[in-house]
Amino acid sequence: MSTPDPIGGGIPPHLLPPGYRLVRVQRPSAETGAAEVTPADAPTGGNTAPNRNPAKAGAAGIGLTLLAWWAKVKGLLVLLLNFKWIAIAGKLLLSGGSLIASIWLWSTVFGWPFATGFVLLILVHEMGHVIAMYLRGIKASVPIFIPFFGAFIAMREMPPNARVEAEVAIAGPLMGSAGAAVCYIVGAQGGGAIWFALASAGFFINLFNMLPVIPLDGGRIVGALSPKLWIAGVVAIIGLSIFWGGAGLLFIVLIVALSWRRIISAFHPDRDTDPYYQVPSGERLAIGLAYFGLAGFLAIGWHIAGVAAGAR
Repeated sequence: MSTPDPIGGGIPPHLLPPGYRLVRVQRPSAETGAAEVTPADAPTGGNTAPNRNPAKAGAAGIGLTLLAWWAKVKGLLVLLLNFKWIAIAGKLLLSGGSLIASIWLWSTVFGWPFATGFVLLILVHEMGHVIAMYLRGIKASVPIFIPFFGAFIAMREMPPNARVEAEVAIAGPLMGSAGAAVCYIVGAQGGGAIWFALASAGFFINLFNMLPVIPLDGGRIVGALSPKLWIAGVVAIIGLSIFWGGAGLLFIVLIVALSWRRIISAFHPDRDTDPYYQVPSGERLAIGLAYFGLAGFLAIGWHIAGVAAGAR
């Protein structure tokens, strides 16, 4: 039968609370007069390395792991909360929200199937501008949809010259006419009358955008030919507004309000010598052929698709 170590009041070492250990208290030293305190389990000779506590070492390791994990999480949060990402998310939310709102409002007039297809055709048109501006390094906003009017993209900076502006402008109707043509092909393959109706609407909205007046695409295209052609566009817009009635008058007021300053500037004496509008004759000819050729294609497509839709 073993006898407990009298050191520590007779308490067996294995019954001590965690972190406690026995010590030996010796009589005062004859040299210093102070009592010496040493651990009860300290070696009396040989290796005198300190006794490490496994619990403390484990806790320190866990702490270091948590700190490393938090550093990674913090870096990810900084990336996600960066202003650039917030700005991008806001732009996408604005564009997507206006698109959904536009579909919903158009659906109250024409129903969901046609409204969805119609607004998506407008999106295809706008993406033509987006791609053209991206390829030319021109900063612009995301497409913003305006219910019952259409959509627009605001350029953050002006193109370097009228030729580039014309190229960016005509890219929208080009993509839009391609989208309308796809709708017509689907209808011709047995897709139903709604596809012909979408094709007709698609050809029409792109043809309307070809009117030679700022801020429509046609006005930006003919600016490379001669800004004075904007007057012809104003006359055409006025004629259409009279034909359409009330809603048309509201639209003409909006167009004039957005463009009257630039239209008047077309007749300024210095306009003919403005470097911005100095387009080589060969490029001017190419732009003119593309403009009138696309306008003719859209007019024919509008007529054919309209006849097909009416026949179904």
